[in-house]
Amino acid sequence: MAEDTDSEKKRETQYLFSDSRHAEFGSAADCDNGNRGLEQTACWTDQETENNGFHDTKCDEIKETRILQAVAFLEDAVNYRSIQHKVDSKSLKLYRWYYSRPVQWFLYAVIGIVHLLAFVEVPSSLTLSSDVRLGIVRPNPPCGVTESVEIICLLVFVADIFIKAHLVGNRQVRKSKWLLVYTFVVGISIIDWTISLSFYCTEMVRVRRILRPFFIMQCSSIMKKTVHCIKQSLPEILSVLLLLCLHIYLFAMFGMLLFPQHQVNSTALVPSKTNIEGNVYFSSLGDSVLSLLVLLTTANSPDVMMPAYQSNRLYAVYFILFVFIGVYCFMNMLTAVIYNQFRGYFLTSMESSLFRRRLGLRAAFTVMLRLESRHQIQAADTTVSKLLLKTVLLRISLGKSSLQYLLEKLDNNYNNRTLDLCEFQKFFDFLDHEQDIKLRPEMRHIENSVLALMQGIIAHVYFTYFGLAVAFVNVVCITAELATQYSEEALKSSNSTLATLNLLFISYYLLEQTLKVSFFGWRHFCYERRNVFDLAVTVSLVTIEIFHLVVYGFPFVGGVNPKKLSSFITLWDLVRIVNLIIILRLLRIIPQIKTMSLVVGTLLDLLHNLRPFAGVIVVAYYSFAMLGMELFGDVIKYEPDEFLDVTNASSRVQACGSYEQLGYWANNFDDFAATIVTLWDLMVVNNWHIFVKEFSSVTNKWSQLYFIAWYLVSVLICINLFTALILEAFIMKWDRSTHLGVEAMHQSSNSRRTTQDLFRDMLSEPAEEDLTSQLHSHQFLMEFESSLDSP
Repeated sequence: MAEDTDSEKKRETQYLFSDSRHAEFGSAADCDNGNRGLEQTACWTDQETENNGFHDTKCDEIKETRILQAVAFLEDAVNYRSIQHKVDSKSLKLYRWYYSRPVQWFLYAVIGIVHLLAFVEVPSSLTLSSDVRLGIVRPNPPCGVTESVEIICLLVFVADIFIKAHLVGNRQVRKSKWLLVYTFVVGISIIDWTISLSFYCTEMVRVRRILRPFFIMQCSSIMKKTVHCIKQSLPEILSVLLLLCLHIYLFAMFGMLLFPQHQVNSTALVPSKTNIEGNVYFSSLGDSVLSLLVLLTTANSPDVMMPAYQSNRLYAVYFILFVFIGVYCFMNMLTAVIYNQFRGYFLTSMESSLFRRRLGLRAAFTVMLRLESRHQIQAADTTVSKLLLKTVLLRISLGKSSLQYLLEKLDNNYNNRTLDLCEFQKFFDFLDHEQDIKLRPEMRHIENSVLALMQGIIAHVYFTYFGLAVAFVNVVCITAELATQYSEEALKSSNSTLATLNLLFISYYLLEQTLKVSFFGWRHFCYERRNVFDLAVTVSLVTIEIFHLVVYGFPFVGGVNPKKLSSFITLWDLVRIVNLIIILRLLRIIPQIKTMSLVVGTLLDLLHNLRPFAGVIVVAYYSFAMLGMELFGDVIKYEPDEFLDVTNASSRVQACGSYEQLGYWANNFDDFAATIVTLWDLMVVNNWHIFVKEFSSVTNKWSQLYFIAWYLVSVLICINLFTALILEAFIMKWDRSTHLGVEAMHQSSNSRRTTQDLFRDMLSEPAEEDLTSQLHSHQFLMEFESSLDSP
């Protein structure tokens, strides 16, 4: 296929520049030095050429540049890129090389490497445990090792900046805030790297590590849009957060008045239990606010209420009102605001992406017109030839299936050899529905009537239902067997009931998959991902079962093989692995239940196509992890009592519910891996107040701001944002299922859906005037046309 495409490409290109093709475009002898402005063709000249081939070569060079422009603009449309870049031949070749898949993957790899350095650079995470009680010595690399890798990555970023700046020009560089900040971050990183080496890697603060996540954000256009939409939504989000802060402040003041601290010789008529409440949870304004903030996450509920509630049950009204208003009103309101505002801004951002695609298509059409017409390109009858479009398509970096689809569509539907603007745009409509071009392959054709009947039986939905019933019965048998005889002694024999049942069920699974592959054909079988999942699980089960039979023999047939590999794997291990895989196979029931299939399909779409949103969370984690390591690195110290058994930490007298008593020693900020886990535990907000109390006690009260900031960013913004996206994706998928049906949804689930696809139905097409205005204001296209006017 690749050789045929290359030969066809060469053939079309040779024809394009051959004499017969010149007759269609106009020969070199017909070239004239007339107006070559933006609205006219640029390859014609009336100079005498019969004795000189210079203009013939010049015309070919211009045509080649035009084709490169069309190819680049179409690739911009495919990838939602801006067309505001240089359009001369050398710049276009550099542009296409820069955005080629190998170069882009190389840049992604460099970005990944510079971030993964956090695991190995000082303090390294190359230990089995982060527990400070173990006193493990970290294998830190010598100074200059990780720094050498880092400077290579930074130099790659410098080259990336220079290439981008060259391609878009100085005017666009000044307009691009992302590129300017990118330059600033790289410059600061190089300066900080130099300072680090001058101090022999012993500097107090490494600023460049905190700035690294910017490299992740700037490499993805969708992530840039996400960050921009979050910034646009911040005023509305902050308004709700301000109400939430006011809510906490008012209840904190009420709490301090209701539960005053116990004072000696106090004559206040308050029960003794309220003194405990005041001394522990409402001793100061800061403690009151922190206690209620933690209560807002329900992490200390009902602990914070119990001292007062034990004294007087009416005090429960105070805490119930606070939780109801804060958790069930303001928190849900915050989610609604984030969902509504972010959705609106993101739709606007997606419309700008759609505008880029339409503009790229219009620019490609305009450039191709100048190759074929000597007239005004705005004339109503202007068209491009089928052969020219085919020549351009063969040079586009596009997937094989998509390119094949376009070529077949061009050959089958456009026999008149020309396309006007409307037809040209409709021809590329597949870009908006690219996931639908993968059609289901035909089932294998069988002549024999008996085999054809068997094929119909196996392809029937009831055969699938029967297989699901068998898998369900298998899981029920495993459940009953484990519920009654779950012990190594009962199941370690190869003659156990469970081993016999597994052999029978696995035999059926093997037969089922063999029949499906044989009668469906390999391509039809692999079209549905659930079939591929069944096959992978079945192959795993058969492989393990064959190993089991070879080593331990058949059930109830002879004894155990004396040459069993007990040192390698035991029968108990095999039984557990087989049962785990069998239970995993029950997941095949998911596509048969509509609601469950929609939920899982939504999650898969989020995992595959909403990675930029997860990238925002990764950026937040990385930034806060680096900041946390700078603030709290090595502040947790374990000092065992010399009079107690050091190996038995429980023998120490520790406060109930404290960091030490709960054994949270491994949760610290001493290295990057431990910090990530600690931030995750904080984001879950279960017992997060214990971390706040411990780290503020070993540093100072101001350290609480770090944990509160992490709660605001990770839980109130990022998680609510992700929740809003899940809601939007599920609602759209559900609406889509009501129109297409379950089977169509299964076919759609087998194809790739992009972020733009999730919002496609809500996007409005750009106005014709806007496209024309943007195209005619293209700086480099105008400069290219003007350069053709010069002699």
